Amino acid sequence: LVCFLWVTMGVVWGNMNQDWDLITATHFAISALATGGLTAPPVNSDGFLPKNVAIFVGLYCLWGIPLFYVTMSHFASNLVASHLVTAESRIIATPLQPLEFRVAKSLCSRDELVHLSDFIVLYFLRRGKTNIETIGLLKQQFDEFDTDNTGALTFEQATSLTSNDDTKKIS
Repeated sequence: LVCFLWVTMGVVWGNMNQDWDLITATHFAISALATGGLTAPPVNSDGFLPKNVAIFVGLYCLWGIPLFYVTMSHFASNLVASHLVTAESRIIATPLQPLEFRVAKSLCSRDELVHLSDFIVLYFLRRGKTNIETIGLLKQQFDEFDTDNTGALTFEQATSLTSNDDTKKIS
């Protein structure tokens, strides 16, 4: 809203002070903020902007350029975030292929079913956020913590540091 009002101020100034038509005034108001100015007010016979025009344009750009870029950045972030959510939803909703099912059922669990943990790891694999080697390292570390081979960790197991045959508590 603030950026819109700022651009409107530039359009009104260009229309009233410079006698530009609405298109030229709008071009000035936006291009001054986006590029530092493609449409400029006319200079006097000495090649300089009149003092009051120079002060307005200077202050308009000084405050407006950062405002414009913060607004565009915010808009772009929202646009990208929305796109990513849509893309992620599409990937999540994609049914597993038979090969993916065979791989997924052995990622975290020890039976013939795909559990939530398997599904989550498969998702990270699909997105390229991890690889099979890293999953193997994680499983190896989990197995070291799982001293009673139950496939689940107690608080004590999860918070202890196992190094070879040596178990040390982390305080």
